[in-house]
Amino acid sequence: MELGHTRIAQVGDVIFKEGGAGDLMFILIDGEIELRKKVGKSETVLKSVSEVNDIFGEMALIDGRPRSATAIAVKKSKFMAIDGTTFEKLILTNGKFALKIIKMLSDRIRNSNATIGELIEFGPRERFLWGLVDFAYKKGQKIFDGRLKISIRDFRLWANSRMGFPLEDIDLMLAKLLKSEVISWAPSSAKTNEDIIVPDTTLREFDRRDGGQA
Repeated sequence: MELGHTRIAQVGDVIFKEGGAGDLMFILIDGEIELRKKVGKSETVLKSVSEVNDIFGEMALIDGRPRSATAIAVKKSKFMAIDGTTFEKLILTNGKFALKIIKMLSDRIRNSNATIGELIEFGPRERFLWGLVDFAYKKGQKIFDGRLKISIRDFRLWANSRMGFPLEDIDLMLAKLLKSEVISWAPSSAKTNEDIIVPDTTLREFDRRDGGQA
């Protein structure tokens, strides 16, 4: 069976747009694709597709509804485009492929339930601090006493694009956290206000990684 046509996307190329009609799904061969959704005036990244044979864009073929997110290449990417007829044949004749789709849908439901639970149980402050600590571990610079220093500029862009927080809300939340000393200005930023320090107590309390307390 001929699966589909291979396509190449350069960095920044839009593969499909949120709200558009979907008549294809895709299997990643190489590269990285981000699935982004509009949240207010900004966008949040729902998922990063980077593993070989990862599938994206399948929901439009399953439920026939408009695209629920925008797919953008963040690295030069190669992927295979599958139309509805081929997708249906794969489901009916390829047990491994059908099982992969079932597992993906199950994971999506579990993740959605977890997100809804967090939104009900926790407020914006907690979710903001989880993101701040996650960013600090990924992008922060460790200083001599174990604390992490992060760039406000980089974090603002990350929290806006990845978490969907409007820039004005990010600035307000950072100001409140600085005032309550949950975070502090880096010594080098006393005048420039370019970097902040995330102390060890905040890192431990809001660490959501495997092995963290939360």
